[in-house]
Amino acid sequence: MVDEKRENTKLRAMLSSLMFSIVLMIFPVASGVIVVMNDMDAIQSYWLQGAFMMSSISVPAIFMWITDMKPVQIGFVEIEKGSARTVLYFLPAFAAKIGFLFCGMNYDIHTIVALAFFTIAIGLSEELYFRGIILSKLRTCFTIKQTVILSSVFFAAVHASQAFSGAGVFMVALTIINALLFGIVASEIVMLTKSIVAVIIWHMLYDFVNWIVLVQGTIEIVLIIIQSVIMIAYAIYLWTELPDKQDCPL
Repeated sequence: MVDEKRENTKLRAMLSSLMFSIVLMIFPVASGVIVVMNDMDAIQSYWLQGAFMMSSISVPAIFMWITDMKPVQIGFVEIEKGSARTVLYFLPAFAAKIGFLFCGMNYDIHTIVALAFFTIAIGLSEELYFRGIILSKLRTCFTIKQTVILSSVFFAAVHASQAFSGAGVFMVALTIINALLFGIVASEIVMLTKSIVAVIIWHMLYDFVNWIVLVQGTIEIVLIIIQSVIMIAYAIYLWTELPDKQDCPL
């Protein structure tokens, strides 16, 4: 009976996480289709997709209101004392992107403003869903390490929606792989610091750099490889710091 109850609880957590993932996916898919159908330019697409991602926040906000869930329960708190040292003061997360900044940036003010809005919307909404709602649901019935992997898989799957924005197969595959790695590191940081605030900021900056830099060709490939190596090393280190237990055993 206990095992059956445990499995049912896990199934409900998985289905709930899947539901939130699908709901979030609707917004970038819908905006991507509109962009392609109307042949919008880059700046127009940033504003439109940013607006859609901002509007997606209404779903978890309503859910939290209905269930009386407090922001503190999904990580809107200061990082736990001493945890910054455990996650190496977030330095590897930012170091992974530094190389891109030396390869030129788009300094057009209209592009910068539109991208800032776009990446703020993405960082806030995706972290609220995946490292907020979904992570909090999964960690009530799975071990911390299982929760990190499961939430990251959901996060990576949602990024398959890039296909609806006209991206090629290779770019979609690369996006999914990068999202999986990013999701693992982000989830590990949240688990260790008990806060999503730093991860939201990192997510915003990470995406902003991705879109604003002008690097292309061989240099871009080299920088992506360096970034991936740093992120993998960081993920492995953080993994060793995670306690393999359930926060709330059944």
